[in-house]
Amino acid sequence: MIRVSAGIIRDPAGRILVCQRGEGRANAHLWEFPGGKQEPGEDEIACLRRELTEELSLPVDHLSIRVVEECEGIRFTFIAGTTACTPIPTEHEAVSFLAPRGLLKLPFCPADAPVARRIAMSEPKLRAVFWDFDGTLFDTYPMMNRALLAACADYGVRESEDDLLPLMKISLRHALETLSEKHRLPLNGLSEAYMYEEQKTGPSAFPLMPGAEEALLALRSRGCRHFLVTHRDRRCLDALNGKGLEELFTDCVTKESGFPRKPDPASVQSLLRKHCLRPDVVCMVGDRPLDVEAGCRAGTVGCLFDPPHLFDGIDCDLRADDLNDLPDLLCPGALL
Repeated sequence: MIRVSAGIIRDPAGRILVCQRGEGRANAHLWEFPGGKQEPGEDEIACLRRELTEELSLPVDHLSIRVVEECEGIRFTFIAGTTACTPIPTEHEAVSFLAPRGLLKLPFCPADAPVARRIAMSEPKLRAVFWDFDGTLFDTYPMMNRALLAACADYGVRESEDDLLPLMKISLRHALETLSEKHRLPLNGLSEAYMYEEQKTGPSAFPLMPGAEEALLALRSRGCRHFLVTHRDRRCLDALNGKGLEELFTDCVTKESGFPRKPDPASVQSLLRKHCLRPDVVCMVGDRPLDVEAGCRAGTVGCLFDPPHLFDGIDCDLRADDLNDLPDLLCPGALL
């Protein structure tokens, strides 16, 4: 098996060295922790010292092995260390020292990405999670789609539920406007018909997303407070109460709060101010790009919950396909 040493090297300010792979190399233009392949008879730390000298003319101190991972048949040993010197790249396209949270903004090589995320989410430690409601905590899209299908049927129009979901995931307003234009229906009338149909389902019938309760409890046990940021009216609180989850939430913003709709960051910013939360210790979790964008525009970390992979082309800090993965993704154990 090929063995690689990779360095998690800090400067005196606590920033971490990352390097961008050059043109013509595997994973060209992606970022990595510096290092390289071990030579015969060479141990992990000796390999890293040699690679950093050859590629970056960089002396390092206080080296210690922190984690070993395997990726694509290669064994990667990640080694922490320090330097007070400036790297001089000879093979990389670019090098940079970044604060740990800044690692989330870069596309990393497959082997480096999980370690980069773990470091990034450990410094600083997350203290609060802002949650979207529909499609994130509660599986309300089937109910919403049925209401929209019924509203269309009131006008003699037939639509496919499979076709509606991508429209609804952008926003309800987008779905209504698209169908209104497509079928030449009055937008206000279609909106009113939708609301009439949707109100037929009481909040007690809203089903939780799989893993939602477990994620809420696990994150709270790791020191996170929970907040709700939704466009839905206060019926969502009845839904939380019906599942015995309302007490897990410190505060909420609903339709009645009167803030502009996401991705406008005003609702997120209001909770940050009210509860004296620094944006960098908060993560906004939602199932649509507009949820994540609202958080990011307010300075928080953004996590896109996208099980159907409708938004694979959207840039975001973090992604999750399963709510059960969120505790370890958002609050991993410290690596350094």
